[in-house]
Amino acid sequence: MAVASGVLLTGGAVAVAPGASAASHPSCDTDFRDHTAKISGSNVRLRAKPSTDSTVHRLLQKGATVTVYCQKNAGEANWWYYVKHNASGVKGWVWWAYV
Repeated sequence: MAVASGVLLTGGAVAVAPGASAASHPSCDTDFRDHTAKISGSNVRLRAKPSTDSTVHRLLQKGATVTVYCQKNAGEANWWYYVKHNASGVKGWVWWAYV
């Protein structure tokens, strides 16, 4: 077998390996392939890291559009989403319940 530029060549057949999201994060558990969503709360914190102790990059308002790249599991039924705020281009982490 040989791998070249993301293409796997196997016995004459060509299979294209699924590509990662354009902005997926190494901390993520699940890739969402750039899903668009809206913020459901007011003053939602867009954070530098998936933690409530992390620096806040920006406050997002209800209805703001974000691109969701991937998800990090933070325990039982708790997730952080790595997103881009579409209006500003700022990327960071948002608690799942607000997306």
